Amino acid sequence: MDCPDGPPLTFAPPPEPPRLPYEELRAKLPRVPDGGRADEAEVRRTLAALDLHPAIRTEVKADGGRVGVLLSVKGNGFDAQDCLLARVGPGATEVWAPPRIQRMPGKGGCTVGNALDPIPSPH
Repeated sequence: MDCPDGPPLTFAPPPEPPRLPYEELRAKLPRVPDGGRADEAEVRRTLAALDLHPAIRTEVKADGGRVGVLLSVKGNGFDAQDCLLARVGPGATEVWAPPRIQRMPGKGGCTVGNALDPIPSPH
């Protein structure tokens, strides 16, 4: 088959994914005193109040007085996925991004389970 006349087709680059709100999440998540229990409903209200971009997927899971949070955006299937994890529990509220190797497709770093029980770093 012959190629059509004219210049080759060009396509605009895909849109940039939205920025994940690390600082905002860290500042707004509830703090639970030692001996207390994290409230899943309060964590969900906090996430709703952040008015996240529609492309940011959220997942929340309660487990034994702690609440895990995952914020992620859909990756391209080849590069490291962009995600934030958070854990709200008695005496500590933490927010972090897993290491790049754990965010690669198929590695399981961007899961709410990893927020509750972090996978050890490979290095």
